Amino acid sequence: MRINRIGDALGAEVTDIDLRERLDSGIVAKINNAFTDHIVLVFRNQKFASPDEFISAAENLGEPMPPVTMTYRLPGYEVVEELKNNSMDKRTGNPIDQRGGSWHTDHSNLERPPKATTLFAISLPSSGGGNTEFTNMYLAFESLPGDIKHEIAGRRSFQAYESRRAPRKLLTRSEEEIEGSSGVWQPIVRKHPESGKPALYINPMRSDAIEGMEEREGDELLDILYRHFDNPDFQYSHEWRPGDMLIWDNRCALHQATPPVNPQELRYMHRIMLKGDLPIMADP
Repeated sequence: MRINRIGDALGAEVTDIDLRERLDSGIVAKINNAFTDHIVLVFRNQKFASPDEFISAAENLGEPMPPVTMTYRLPGYEVVEELKNNSMDKRTGNPIDQRGGSWHTDHSNLERPPKATTLFAISLPSSGGGNTEFTNMYLAFESLPGDIKHEIAGRRSFQAYESRRAPRKLLTRSEEEIEGSSGVWQPIVRKHPESGKPALYINPMRSDAIEGMEEREGDELLDILYRHFDNPDFQYSHEWRPGDMLIWDNRCALHQATPPVNPQELRYMHRIMLKGDLPIMADP
């Protein structure tokens, strides 16, 4: 197994490993250490013949969890979703905006958000595009001006299912799915449980208020933070190859999908999220 850095801000590729095979504890430990260090890992040339093999591969890094909504679940599977660039909202019949097509971290509106998300590429657009982009929220926090760090120290933001200012619409939920996913207060600066480092933990899709601030004041501060993290120096854009299995750390990175060059070409992937813990406030 080889691990090589592929992005200046974050990201590494893992080669010479077949995740269909049973991995010994030493290899699993090296993978998890690399995940902590690089935030995003891409396992090249994986050849999963079934969703079950993808699930087994994901289990090397954590415990799979079901998504909030059932709309995209792969028939017959509790924890595997289908990602397509031509999806429809099955409950409304309306086309879905580019899924994941703006900066976000997955399910920060849950009390225990997923620690990681993994995608496996099945069909890629031949004309290119459809990248997945990431931004390093450790770097975003480290580079904040001192007065802004002081302003957000010890504060929480309310993470709704869909912020009133969200840049795109999210899936319609059933009454059952709404229960437990409507929103929760989360630390704005989160302490990573493995690295111990502080990361900015905000989400333009879900951050809806800042603790102790009036709406206008909170919105202005969130906009400052949004402009700050959207910096190419913090980012890595992943150009997909057949057989790529990508996994990223939702606790210290945001991500977004970009559309294919030709929107008529199919971009089809399977997705699994991994269970996480209660977010911990970083020390002021």
